[in-house]
Amino acid sequence: MMNSTLIKHLDSLKTLYSREKFLVLSNIAVMTVTFVILGFFFGTAVGMQTAIKSLEEQAQVTLFFEDKYPESEILALKSRFEADERILNVRYISKEQAFQIFTDINKDEPILLEAVSKDILPASLEIRAQRLSDLSSLATEFESLEGVEEVKFFRDVIERFRYWANVIYIVGGGLVLIFLGLSFAIVMSTLRVTIDSKGDEIEIMKLVGATDDYVKGPLLFQGLFFGLVSATIASVVLLIFFTSIKFLGLFGATSTVFILPGVRVLSWIFLIILVVLLLIFGGLLGYLGSQTAIKKYLKY
Repeated sequence: MMNSTLIKHLDSLKTLYSREKFLVLSNIAVMTVTFVILGFFFGTAVGMQTAIKSLEEQAQVTLFFEDKYPESEILALKSRFEADERILNVRYISKEQAFQIFTDINKDEPILLEAVSKDILPASLEIRAQRLSDLSSLATEFESLEGVEEVKFFRDVIERFRYWANVIYIVGGGLVLIFLGLSFAIVMSTLRVTIDSKGDEIEIMKLVGATDDYVKGPLLFQGLFFGLVSATIASVVLLIFFTSIKFLGLFGATSTVFILPGVRVLSWIFLIILVVLLLIFGGLLGYLGSQTAIKKYLKY
């Protein structure tokens, strides 16, 4: 019974293809582009999320202290900052450590090394925040602390990155919505052609006692077929793209990505999740488009 139903649905597809080849191919093409854009948007969003998390882990505010400010006071501040829920970690750099770092960086510049002593370089605290958005407010607070000579915070770089991340989210989301709408309309148009061409046949089937499910079955199958085939083609294209160029440097064998702010997975697991999501979206889009067309043109 299952095989005969499937054969009937496939025969219906073959008939539609022979009559409206261009419409069928256009349907699959537009839906494939939709899912490629959707998948690329997901990949970009995950890349941005991962990059932002990396910035949160690496970006820091550095407090440089006055030469005469006591080390005990700096360590007391360190303990106070470590108790702040907004702060991820605090690292103390003494004058001696600062001089050693300076020496390592400029080891090929002997003249420069001769001109600098450890007494010139200030002690400092390197502070990383739990969230990137907290860095700016923390930097402002630290500027008014006693003994702080200078606060270093690359505010422009971080804010520019967040700005472009938001632009990509908005533009990408807009494109996805536009192409989802186009795909939905094309599914409906294709099914309308099928319904119009089979109007007499459907009417006769209803007269001889065919059930609603029997009449609607081939049409629902047609929409699902278009959605799943398009999503499958898009998945193959995206897998080739992501793995061949290691998109954003994230898709190596052992690299990890943040699919949600607090959820980190291996990149290959994300690719599997992406394919599953595209297939689900493909099936839903095809099914909903079919249902809408059936209700509109068959008055169900």
